[in-house]
Amino acid sequence: MEEFLKIPTNDNHIIYGTLNSYENKKNKLIIFVHGLSGNQHEHQYFNAVPFFCSKGFDIFRFDLYSRAKNGRQSSESSISTNTNDLNSVISHFKDKFEEIYLIGHSFGCLGIINANLDNIKKTIYWDPTNGFKSLEDKKISYDKNLDKYILHWGYELIVSKELIEEWKESYNLKEYSKKLKNNCCFIFSGLAQKYNTWEPYIKKYDYKIIKDASHRFIEKGTLNKLYEETLKLIKKQS
Repeated sequence: MEEFLKIPTNDNHIIYGTLNSYENKKNKLIIFVHGLSGNQHEHQYFNAVPFFCSKGFDIFRFDLYSRAKNGRQSSESSISTNTNDLNSVISHFKDKFEEIYLIGHSFGCLGIINANLDNIKKTIYWDPTNGFKSLEDKKISYDKNLDKYILHWGYELIVSKELIEEWKESYNLKEYSKKLKNNCCFIFSGLAQKYNTWEPYIKKYDYKIIKDASHRFIEKGTLNKLYEETLKLIKKQS
């Protein structure tokens, strides 16, 4: 079953998402949090539905920004607003499911790290961002007329000053990793090599590396490997 949901935020926005339910429900939910330039319909979330639903999980995927009425815009968002919106999503589901799992990808992992995880069974971070040292590294420029930053990524994405400042903080992984909760684990793409910077600070957590995968896991067979490793980590007892 597929259901389209509208979850209100505390600041009068609406979170638009899709809930896919397994026919023989086992009262377990996976919530996906997409990256900075992503959305709920990216292949790694869309294709996760048949895989995980067939294993007894419901799936909720949602948009951090949306063109729909009262949807949030990237230019007014930050890691803090992403975190607050995720908290609203968790609050919506926390009394409806016995077990809730969070899976974030890339920039979306930062929203999870800063969220209230009291009602979360386990969090899994897919190739999390490792921040950036300079704007040039990420092809970002500041527009003083807009008083915003622009990401020049083939298309141009306008983002807030708050988002950039908060993102910069994550470059110091030695300090940022102290926010991690005990019930988390990681899966890295081998080709992106983000694990090189994360590895010194996550040795006490479970993590896997899919060697032949790039950041978006688009290479043949890598998406299924990602799902299989994710399922193993979910099932593994803490």
